Amino acid sequence: MSRQLVRDALLVLGDGQTAPFAGDALLDGDRVARLGSVSRSEALGAEVIEARGRALAPSFVDTHNHGALGGTALGEHGLPRACELALRGGVTKRICGVDGLSPAPVTEAQRSQYAAQLKPLDGAVDGPWTWSSVAEFLAWHRGRSVTDLGLHLGHSAVRRVVMHNLARVATDAEIAAMAEVVRREAPATLGLSTGLVYNPAVYCDQRELTALVRAFNEVKPGALFPHLRSESDNVVASLKEVVAAAVDGGGGYCNEHSKIAGADNYAKIGELEAVLRDAASLVPTMENMYPYTAGSTTGDAIFPPEARAGSRGEFLARLRDPGARRALADKMRHDSRSWDNFIHFCGGLGGIQLAGVKPGVGDAFLGKRLADVARAAGAADPASDAAYEAVFDFFVANEGEVAIISHYGNEATVERFFRRPTMALCTDGLMPGPGQKPHPRALGAFPRALRMGRELGIPLEQLVWRLATLPCRFLHLPDPALREGADASLVLFDPATVGERNDYLDPLVPPAGIDAVWVHGHRVLDHGTFTVPRPFPGRVLASPVRAG
Repeated sequence: MSRQLVRDALLVLGDGQTAPFAGDALLDGDRVARLGSVSRSEALGAEVIEARGRALAPSFVDTHNHGALGGTALGEHGLPRACELALRGGVTKRICGVDGLSPAPVTEAQRSQYAAQLKPLDGAVDGPWTWSSVAEFLAWHRGRSVTDLGLHLGHSAVRRVVMHNLARVATDAEIAAMAEVVRREAPATLGLSTGLVYNPAVYCDQRELTALVRAFNEVKPGALFPHLRSESDNVVASLKEVVAAAVDGGGGYCNEHSKIAGADNYAKIGELEAVLRDAASLVPTMENMYPYTAGSTTGDAIFPPEARAGSRGEFLARLRDPGARRALADKMRHDSRSWDNFIHFCGGLGGIQLAGVKPGVGDAFLGKRLADVARAAGAADPASDAAYEAVFDFFVANEGEVAIISHYGNEATVERFFRRPTMALCTDGLMPGPGQKPHPRALGAFPRALRMGRELGIPLEQLVWRLATLPCRFLHLPDPALREGADASLVLFDPATVGERNDYLDPLVPPAGIDAVWVHGHRVLDHGTFTVPRPFPGRVLASPVRAG
C-alpha cells in the first residue's frame, strides 16, 4: 500500500456531532496519518486523489448480511460476490450469522441438511462443508473476503447441535446442553441471533431463549439480534417476548430489520416504539432496517412451521402428499394468528415475488409472483385450491430451492422507522446464485439511505454516525470515526447525487454517487472500477470476552 492524499474533501468524521468541514486526509498504509490541512512536505510522494468537495467518511457497516457462504464465490470482477455488492454501497464491514442461522456450529451428521436449509438464503459453497465449530468456519473463511466479517452465534444452529430439527419445546436438560454450546462458541462471535419464524428456533419457548441469552452474556457482553416470531398480526407481543429475553438474560437488544407487515398492522408502530423506549431504559439498544417496503427470505417461510420439521426430504414429502397439502393450504389461507403468515400479510399470492429458483427449473418465473405461477397452471383465481396446488407443485419441482421477495409494507412506516436516531442500516441481502433476481436492497440499501437522508433533511453527520459508527460501538468493535490513527476503511461519495438506481425487476444496476471505497487503506473501488487486492484484506471482527 502506498501513501495516499485525498485532497479537498468534505470530511464527515462519523462521531455524530461534528459538522462536515473541508479538508484533506493523508493515508499511510492502513491508517489515517493526517486529517485537516496537509502540507506539501507531509504529502511528499503520496498518490493524490482529488475529492473535489465530495464527502469522505468512515465506511459503512452492514449489520445484517447473508453473504458468508455463497457470497464467497468470485464474481466477474474477481471479487467475492457479497463483497462486490457491499463495496458498491460503501460497506466494508458485514455482520453475518443472522436470523439464528449462523453456518456454525454444526455436527458432521447435520451438515448436508443444514446446508440445504441455508442455500436459498445464504447460497452454497463449492463442495461440502468441512467445519463443525465457529472457529473452524472462520478458519475456512479466512482469505475469502475483501471486506471485514463478523459473525453472530445462531440460535437455530445451536438447537440443531442438540435437538436436530425437532418440532417441540426443549426439556430442561436440552436447554442446559444448548447453553453449554453457546458458552463454547460465544468467544468467536459478536452476539446471539435468533429467527423465530425459521426452523428449528420457531419451536422454542421464551425460557429457552432467555437461558441462551444468559449463557452468552456469561462469556462476553452481547445483545440479542432476533427475527421476531411475528412481524404482522402479533408483532407487539412478539417484540415484548424477545425484549424480555434480552433483559432477563442480561444482554442488550437490537431490533433487527425493523418493519411492520400487513396493512392491518401499520397503526401499531406507536406501540412498538413504546416497547423499544422501555427497552432502552433497561439495556443497551440499537435498531437496524433496510429502507424498503418489501422483504426477502427463503421460500420455505410461506409454509406453516409443522411443514418444515425434520429433514429436507420430509419437508418435500409433505409438500407432495395430497392430505398434507390440503391441511397446509387451509392454514396458509385462513390462519394469520398462530404463525407469521407471509401470504396473508402480503395480501395473497400476488404479494410474493420470486427472487431465486433452482436453475433450469423455475427460471421463467424469476421476478414474477406466485399468482403468475398459479395462472400459468390454469388457476385464474389466486385464492383457489388449484392456485395453491400450483404453488406446491412449483416448490416440489424446484426441490425447495426458492427465495422470495415479500411485498408487505408501506412508505410511511419505512420513513418513520428511518427517522429514528438509533436506527442503523442493513441490506439483509440474500445470496441467490448467478442469473437470479435478488432484492434490490443487496446493492441499493445504503445508497438509498443516503438519498433518503438528503431528501428528509437528516444532517449528514448524523446519518454517517448511524451507518458507520453506531453499529461498531454497539457491537464492542473499534471506533471507526475519522481521526489521526484511525483505520483507513473509508468511503468517498457525492452527497448531492448519491442514490440507488436499481429496482425489483432490475436489481443489479450499480448505484450513483459512490466514488471510491478503501478497505484498510486498499482503494478497491474507484469510480466504478474495482482493484482486487492480493491477498484479500478482509479481517474477522472480534469483540472482547469478559475478564477472568
